[in-house]
Amino acid sequence: MRTVSLIGAIASLFLGACASYQMGTSVELPYRSVSVAPPSNHSTLPQLEGPLNAALRQALQSSSELKLSTSDSADAILEVSVLEIRRDIAAVSASDVGRGRKFELSVDLELSLKKGDGSGQYFFKSRPLTLTQDIYTDSGLIDAEHQAVPEISRQIAARISESLVDLW
Repeated sequence: MRTVSLIGAIASLFLGACASYQMGTSVELPYRSVSVAPPSNHSTLPQLEGPLNAALRQALQSSSELKLSTSDSADAILEVSVLEIRRDIAAVSASDVGRGRKFELSVDLELSLKKGDGSGQYFFKSRPLTLTQDIYTDSGLIDAEHQAVPEISRQIAARISESLVDLW
């Protein structure tokens, strides 16, 4: 009987200690609605702006913390610049069967989040972001890059959306 009481007391202490735990960040975001400015592309990968713009809008629409808005009513305006695309050979081992056809496509971006009140102030400005995607050039490098654009756009959008709501 005494053992059961002791186990019950210990269990209630452990459960009581976890009662105030809250998943996620408890930081209140300084913005609730975000408008996406058309991305600018300064890289050598053509036609990246369209899929990236669509992926950014989709990622923000699926976010539970943020609302996609027009620039007139938005609390913040997201500006994305694609600075550079690098193509590096990823398979360098002699035993790798993908040698000579596996490349790593690296995308360097710059993010800015401007306040939507017209003051010209920024929540953050010129934040760097780099993302990589493996591509296989079985049908040529240009075709492989073209096929990778939608997937890398979705990855970029997911990382940007996470960075907008993840304030540490």
